[in-house]
Amino acid sequence: MKSSLRFKILGSFALIVLLALGAAVGTGAKLTRSRYDRFALQRDVDKAESLSPALGEWTAEAGTSETPPPLPPSVAPFFLPFQDSQMRMPQTGMMMGRRMPMEHMEPDRMVVTDLSGHVLLDTSGYGLNRIDGNNLERTSIRNENDVVGYLYIGRMIPDPHKPPDVFFLQTASLITWLVTGIIFIFAMLLGLILTRHILGPVIILNAATRKVESGDLTVRVPDSRSDELGDLSRGFNSMTEFLESADNQRRRLIADSAHELRTPVSLIRTRIEMMEEGIYPMDGEGLLALAAESDRLIHLVDELKMLADLESPEIGLSREDLNLDDLIREVIEASGPAIRRGKIDIEIAESNTSELPVVSGDRGKLQRLLSNLLSNALRYAKSRIIISIRLETGQADRVELNVEDDGPGIPEEDRMKVFERYYRVDASRNRSSGGSGLGLAISSEIAKAHGGRIEVGVSRVLSGAEFKVTLPFKTIEALK
Repeated sequence: MKSSLRFKILGSFALIVLLALGAAVGTGAKLTRSRYDRFALQRDVDKAESLSPALGEWTAEAGTSETPPPLPPSVAPFFLPFQDSQMRMPQTGMMMGRRMPMEHMEPDRMVVTDLSGHVLLDTSGYGLNRIDGNNLERTSIRNENDVVGYLYIGRMIPDPHKPPDVFFLQTASLITWLVTGIIFIFAMLLGLILTRHILGPVIILNAATRKVESGDLTVRVPDSRSDELGDLSRGFNSMTEFLESADNQRRRLIADSAHELRTPVSLIRTRIEMMEEGIYPMDGEGLLALAAESDRLIHLVDELKMLADLESPEIGLSREDLNLDDLIREVIEASGPAIRRGKIDIEIAESNTSELPVVSGDRGKLQRLLSNLLSNALRYAKSRIIISIRLETGQADRVELNVEDDGPGIPEEDRMKVFERYYRVDASRNRSSGGSGLGLAISSEIAKAHGGRIEVGVSRVLSGAEFKVTLPFKTIEALK
């Protein structure tokens, strides 16, 4: 059976509060009772020690006569029957030539016994006839330095009943527990409110995840809280935004891929049909045109496959230490025919580091990255391209590779989009001018796979587009 998180939290809260209150009240009551018992006993012992000197002669005489003699006037008011003493007790008194403290003047239950424990005087109302002589809680009564009896006051009396202050403590303890119960109820109400406050965002998140599960990626949750639940809500919103963006990109990729693949396939099919109908002769020229469209189709499929491999978390790179300057020259040499056709002047600017930079990477993929950037620059440059290598500002272990052209440049609003699949800025950058629309997307993924990044901006020298690739590097000197 599924248990609600609300009841789990509320139950845990209730258990903790109950244990805390029980421990606090129980321990407090026990300590209070223990300390009060010691205080009350000591108070009664002090009273007994104050009264015993005046009872020496009387106790010696009462122990040897059948009829107890009258109490000395100085202590007689203290030995009234307990019920009467509470009505007739004097407020001040003198005993043995000194004033008694007010706490010693309070009426209390008293018992006087002889040495054998036989009760000589009892104002306690307990009806005691004898007290065990082994009772240690007693005060000796002396007559001329001889012990003639014992005096018991209040808690010193071995009482089968409970003294009134014990009943008071029990009543106070009962009231305390009742108040504790009321506090517990209020604590549970507060816990219910707090649980609702805590679980509110969780319930909303749970409902939102159900919507995401059903395919609704536009769902968002309130994220105004500044605590961990707010962070969770913001994380959920970021996740759904990413998923929505990824889903839109997936849909667009499928649509664009279908469109890009349909074009060469349609051209091939149309040319074959026209050959069948005799409009185009089935000669070498026609077959070359079919082969060109087939090659274009294969190239597009290969680029899609490469892009998928680069985006895979299991991408494998055949790393080796590569001289970046040599790599650039190899790519320029391979692009020689296109450079000569476009009559483009390519300049390799001097590096701002005296040591030749070396990168650890996959030769084929880095060549593909440089080739894509150079091809893009050749496609739109008017007459000049500059390639430079420099250390990244503020980063001594990263190198910048810049490819600049004097073409029309890329508008600022389109600079982040050029790395998306099949994205073209305008009609001047379409299929008719060459390119599949995947080259810059592949270049961006290659840079990421090597721990770098690629950005686009405006060339400060040529005023056209500037593509900046940042990669971690080592120096040749460091490899020796």
